Amino acid sequence: MMPVNFLGFIPMLTLALLVVIVAGRSLESNVSGAEQMQNDGLIIMAEDGLRKYNGPAVHHFARHGLCNHSFGKVRFFRALQKHFHNISDDMKIAFVLDICKRRDHMLTKWVQEIFDKDGDGYISHFEREIDR
Repeated sequence: MMPVNFLGFIPMLTLALLVVIVAGRSLESNVSGAEQMQNDGLIIMAEDGLRKYNGPAVHHFARHGLCNHSFGKVRFFRALQKHFHNISDDMKIAFVLDICKRRDHMLTKWVQEIFDKDGDGYISHFEREIDR
């Protein structure tokens, strides 16, 4: 025979556990964040995980900044003037249109060579202004 009070015991136990969990998470610890990280064996500098925004990646800039519209293609053509000598403009135009149409690793390599002057893999504001 089951006592009548037993039917109310399980919901009451669940509610008590919920209150204990919420109260435990809401109480602030007396240990500072640095001490807590040392206690966990993790010493992480706050700036290590964060990357400063340096501009779009070379891959993204090549596909979306240059080859996505006609102004970018003209800009790419002008930048190639310094790399292609004694080649007709028709050949340069055909090269730009072909490489933008394919959008493969060769596009990324050309854009990295022409625009990414510091070699970090990102096109900064100053690098974007080249051949504008």
